[in-house]
Amino acid sequence: MLNKLLGSGSYQSFDMRCMVTGQFAVGKSSLVKLLVGDNVPKGRHATDGISLIEGRCGLDIKTRSWIMIDPGTYNALDVVYNKVLMTSVEKDESKQTKTPGKHKSDAKPVDIPNKEDTHSQKSVATKSTAFPVNLSGDHSTQPQAIKSTSFPVNLSGEPSTQQQATKSTSFPLNLSGEPSKQPQATQSLSQQISSIESKKQQMKKKMTTKMTKKEMRKKMEKVLKTGKYEMKVGRLIFWDFGGQYVYYTTHQTFMTFRALFLVVFDGSKGLNEEIHDVLCFPGQHMTPTPAVFLLHWVNSILTYCKLVYAGIPKILFVATHKDKVPVEDVDSKRALLYSEVEELFKDHEGRNHLVLDKQIFVNATDKNDQEIEALKKAITDLTFDHPCWGEKMPNACVPLELEIAEMVAAGKQILSLVELEELNSISKVSILDLEQLHDFLHFQHSLGKIIYFDTLQLRDYVIINPLIMVEVMRSFVTDIGFWPKKKELQETFRRMSESGIIHREDLFQIWKQKDFRAVLLYKEFIFNILIHLDILAEQRRYDTATGSRLPVENFFVPCMVTERNTTSFMDTACTPERAICLAFVFKGTVIPPALPNRLISACLSMWTLKQYEGRSLLFSGFIVVSFDKAHDVVVCVEGNMILLYLVHKTSAGLIVPDIATGVKECLVTTMERISDFYQSIIHVKHSQQLPFHIEYSCSELKCFISEEEALQTNEWVCDKHKLTHRAGNWVVWNQDKIKEQCELHCPGLQDSALNQIPSDVELQRLTSGCDETTIRELAIHLGMTLQDWDTLRSDNDRIEIVKYRILVNWREKYSGRFSSIAKALTDMDLSAHTLCQVRRERRAETDIPLEYLDGIPTDEILDKLAPQIGQVYFQLGAAIGLSIGTLENIQSNNPKDLAAQNREVLFAWRKDRTVTPTIRVLVQALVNIGRGALCLQEVLKNVDLKTLKESEDVRGEGAIPKKPKNTSEQKPQSQQKRSNKCSIA
Repeated sequence: MLNKLLGSGSYQSFDMRCMVTGQFAVGKSSLVKLLVGDNVPKGRHATDGISLIEGRCGLDIKTRSWIMIDPGTYNALDVVYNKVLMTSVEKDESKQTKTPGKHKSDAKPVDIPNKEDTHSQKSVATKSTAFPVNLSGDHSTQPQAIKSTSFPVNLSGEPSTQQQATKSTSFPLNLSGEPSKQPQATQSLSQQISSIESKKQQMKKKMTTKMTKKEMRKKMEKVLKTGKYEMKVGRLIFWDFGGQYVYYTTHQTFMTFRALFLVVFDGSKGLNEEIHDVLCFPGQHMTPTPAVFLLHWVNSILTYCKLVYAGIPKILFVATHKDKVPVEDVDSKRALLYSEVEELFKDHEGRNHLVLDKQIFVNATDKNDQEIEALKKAITDLTFDHPCWGEKMPNACVPLELEIAEMVAAGKQILSLVELEELNSISKVSILDLEQLHDFLHFQHSLGKIIYFDTLQLRDYVIINPLIMVEVMRSFVTDIGFWPKKKELQETFRRMSESGIIHREDLFQIWKQKDFRAVLLYKEFIFNILIHLDILAEQRRYDTATGSRLPVENFFVPCMVTERNTTSFMDTACTPERAICLAFVFKGTVIPPALPNRLISACLSMWTLKQYEGRSLLFSGFIVVSFDKAHDVVVCVEGNMILLYLVHKTSAGLIVPDIATGVKECLVTTMERISDFYQSIIHVKHSQQLPFHIEYSCSELKCFISEEEALQTNEWVCDKHKLTHRAGNWVVWNQDKIKEQCELHCPGLQDSALNQIPSDVELQRLTSGCDETTIRELAIHLGMTLQDWDTLRSDNDRIEIVKYRILVNWREKYSGRFSSIAKALTDMDLSAHTLCQVRRERRAETDIPLEYLDGIPTDEILDKLAPQIGQVYFQLGAAIGLSIGTLENIQSNNPKDLAAQNREVLFAWRKDRTVTPTIRVLVQALVNIGRGALCLQEVLKNVDLKTLKESEDVRGEGAIPKKPKNTSEQKPQSQQKRSNKCSIA
């Protein structure tokens, strides 16, 4: 993609993002203010989300000097064009000054300047040099203005070796000519929008010597056509990350390997000193200390940044609060601190990313502290060593970038794809064709300069100012200290922190605040973006009468949940008797919270949140959802593992391997998708792409063996319990769905399962896999008589019903258990593995599009399906979990109306919301009973996906009219009064 764009020429670009991270209250914001030449305010001022500071300093490409920018001279539109016009067009290309420190793809560090150069850099760096913009096109003897602004948002998930393109101009700009009293990015979008025009008018009065826009464009076109221009001053953009826990799920969205990271910590404290009044990470039982937070930030940075260059990004540690240490103890304290840091990371797999030789210890409140200069020198050296410093950028992108930049500077946040195509078409220099425009969007997205997702719901719009996403996220994902003062809004945030749920209208009210009004213009698109990023998860609702999807009113926000699980569910359900377990194991001691939070959000979108003891089982780092009436899925964080439990309502021995395999595959795919979003570089030894590996638990759910080892060994003795586990123990997670027979090492049902009473569904599975003779003989061995069989046979035309009912009657009469069936099969000289049928599901293959499978079938779909599925209402009802009593009532109500029987079964199933009644569930049930899903596929051919997904109450009148019965319960659904209630899926 980059090669296509580079085909029309390129130039070198020098931009560096310096991302300042670390625990809260360690002086990050004060440090950034000193670096950009601002005064440090007295007292502590916490950062809400992310503060972006730009247009304040840069690096001279020739001398490596630290250049301070007078904010009064910083103008957005001037900088846009100056990005291109920084050249002497008339100068012969061979005579142009070559850029020092250009790096190879192996990212080797460049030579350090000599002492004279270093001394010169320091003397320049201490000055706040006015930095006027030269737009004349003549070679200026003064340093040129720093380049136009970009907002690096790493949202693509695609590994990129592409070079960083010309930066689009950012929105939060100081155009007034007066020094800003706060970093530009800290000003709200609404303030910027309301004042931008007046500020531009004020600036025009001070621009009398500058070129007009027409002249600038003319000059730009001339320069672009020559391809001869070079940057002379590189930009430094500082990202100040808020340190509160609540932001740890949103910060990673903006991290990129194209940055230099500072990890700041309080040097007046020991690394293992307890931090009071701090909530530790989910699943962590350790004492919160500075060391824990250092590990978290290093692991997070290396997990969220893609592996493109070895050892990149670099992470520089900076200790603060030197003023709290006696002067005579500073050197010894410094040595102690960094020896502890060295020890903490001595075996860390990301050690080659860590800068451990600088040992910087500063007073972040004193602009005269000499170690601030040492920090600047370190930033300079690491910047010039970064392989993204001086990358080749495609000329072809520049015209469209400049058009976008002007719109951003004028207050535009989002463009439709149509508007972008129109912008592209007005260029007089380079018009991209459709394929190139598509490449342009993906390329700019990979650089973090725009946000564009090529998915069905998102591809029609482009976020041209990614700062809006910073504002969106901090609007509702924020620390308690930044909750709105308004009582109603405070109540909204309180509810959200307790339940993890926010109402749509409440979010609108939050966005109506002055700082966030710009978001309201694009609210539906923003909702879809947040759902795509798993920041929000829809709480879907359906009309209980029609099955039609209703408007989504509530959203789950897992990252805002701080309450820990205090229920007894883990103790009662996640036991060796009822559950099996595997683990996603991460390197290090702390899992970056964004990963489990996004996994939890994905689970909420797929399955139904379980209620237990009157509470929803959604807590910080913990969730339980229902897969079906017999199986629950548990996801929880424990140490460096995300544990996945599959819990059966009675016995672990009755867990269906096909379900276990399906759940595992689903969550592994989800974890891959989430991880692919960030491309970990810390766990290359386990996987070239994934930041985790899978381990299976022992039968006691405490010891673990890696998947790779488990699948290659015939026997394993766990360390703690000394229990022997054979190869077949892990087959449940890796069922071959094509095979109808048991695996070679299948142990059959274990004692815990044999002692259980079989459910309706389990009996249906058993009878569907056996012929009439086998079931009749089995029933007789179990104590039933030939008369019992003959009575059922005379009352039912379908032998499948007879086979199923005879075993149900036996169970009810004798409280029959699996052990009795196993003994009877042995007495019949049949394999005990016949009983394994209760743990098998048939492979459901269908050509129904994936987009349809998670939808809830409407009245119209069920009406049309009912007459086509044949005489299977009893088997179908049992397979989808209806009780015998319900099925008998349906048969009694409609003794001769086959289609009506099927219809009532389908509507009764859809009305029961214990498990979300999706088309996927219906497909599996039809396959399990041997009917197949082709009939449903034919019905769906004429169903529009939009109709199925829309929140409108769409329904048919009922294809099968029936005579009303004596009670309302006996009326067909289409003739009953429509329910206004809705249930949650």
